[in-house]
Amino acid sequence: MAEAAPRAPRAAAAAAARRSSPQRRPSAAGGGPRRTSGQAPFPAAFRWVRVLLLVTAVVVGLPLAHAMFGEVVALLGGATVLGFLVGRWTAPGG
Repeated sequence: MAEAAPRAPRAAAAAAARRSSPQRRPSAAGGGPRRTSGQAPFPAAFRWVRVLLLVTAVVVGLPLAHAMFGEVVALLGGATVLGFLVGRWTAPGG
């Protein structure tokens, strides 16, 4: 019984704080755009722009990094940067 006594006032205080806090109602003016459907926030053509950017980075960026910094930096840097980009672009959620 001695263990239950200290917990009861804390639970009652937390419940009272929840009751006394004002409820926030969503307003039409604030909050930003709301998506009602499951569509992406960008057009489908933007996906091809990202693919073009990735291909350009591989075709131009890797040989340029190889010429300027060497093979090890080009391989490790390319794997890191391109892996990061592909990971971010294919990550689930928002």
